[in-house]
Amino acid sequence: MCVSRLEAPTEESPFLLDRIVIESHADIQAIQAICDYVYIDVKYQKSFSGTIPTRNTDARKYLSFARSFNQTANTFQRTGNLIKTVMDDIRFGNQFSVSAVKQAVSECVDKVLENPDTMLLLTQIKDQDQYTAQHSMNVCILSILLGRELNFSMEDLNKVGFCGLMHDVGKMKVPLEILNKPGSLEDYEMDIMRKHTLYGRNVLMSARNVYPGAVDVAYDHHEHLAGTGYPRGLNKTTLSIFTKLVAVVDTYDAITSDRVYQRGKPHLMALGILVKGMNLQYEANYVTQFINCIGFYPQGNLVELSSGEIGLIVEQNKVDRLKPKILLIQDGSKNPIEEKILDLSLNLADVSGKRYGVKQVIRPQDCGIDLTKYYQDGKFTKEYAVVG
Repeated sequence: MCVSRLEAPTEESPFLLDRIVIESHADIQAIQAICDYVYIDVKYQKSFSGTIPTRNTDARKYLSFARSFNQTANTFQRTGNLIKTVMDDIRFGNQFSVSAVKQAVSECVDKVLENPDTMLLLTQIKDQDQYTAQHSMNVCILSILLGRELNFSMEDLNKVGFCGLMHDVGKMKVPLEILNKPGSLEDYEMDIMRKHTLYGRNVLMSARNVYPGAVDVAYDHHEHLAGTGYPRGLNKTTLSIFTKLVAVVDTYDAITSDRVYQRGKPHLMALGILVKGMNLQYEANYVTQFINCIGFYPQGNLVELSSGEIGLIVEQNKVDRLKPKILLIQDGSKNPIEEKILDLSLNLADVSGKRYGVKQVIRPQDCGIDLTKYYQDGKFTKEYAVVG
């Protein structure tokens, strides 16, 4: 059946669209949770058997997180600016404010719990020129998200967020000509780069009121479960829970980010690398829960559809993770179009009459898309036509 209207007011509905195709018992349970009765499109019900609904763009809708996006983004930006200041203080040998860092992490925890989708999306808006600070910010948010998935207490969410934010502070003691070198490092340069874990430990140990577990994470986040990492070759029996967790999200964000010496890899390729390293490099349960947490198609990733169109994932589908909601931004010829929201769970047809599906996850740079500009232009708080 096709639900054409819900009893519940739109603002209380978890559904991005007012038209919902019921395809499973889970769909029914989700609707029952918010209303007692619905309106059914009988014509659609009769015609749906053996056919695919065609495109229509009459309805309009805001993205599910639009109302709280700016407030959440402000928290993200404030914390990002703080970590830049902290890193500058460390580079120049000044004391940094531990209390300010803890307060910023606490705000991030609150926003992750209130609006995890927006925080996840913001981690995908990357700036190569600000890699170290932005990477630390992203690892903080992703660590909190994974901790939330693991049912951590509020206290532990704040601790693991602090660990994630501060895990790479030792890089501020690495000479810039090595840290920002565009090519491969020489052996002696690699030795210096790897000392960032020792430098990070020393920086955090010299600061007052730092959570002691953050010292371990800064020192050990490049260790492997099998004892093949650095700097000490520790194995899983001596690594802390937070170290193992941060190692997973640190690797993910590093793989998916552009750096001066390499291009970032697509999301699914990064997940494949984590899976391959389970039990040898990474805690298997944390990798599995991380995938559950961010999904196969997380917010902020670009996809090419079976139609050749390009879209930005704006909402995951918790019932069917392979059918997210997408903001269409380029046509099949890769030309810009007026943005429209497409819900893959409705099994809609493209202009050729074929059912929509995701062909591949792609990098923004590969199709000339700047996610930072989308953010700055207010694209995440606009009202859009709905394909349906």
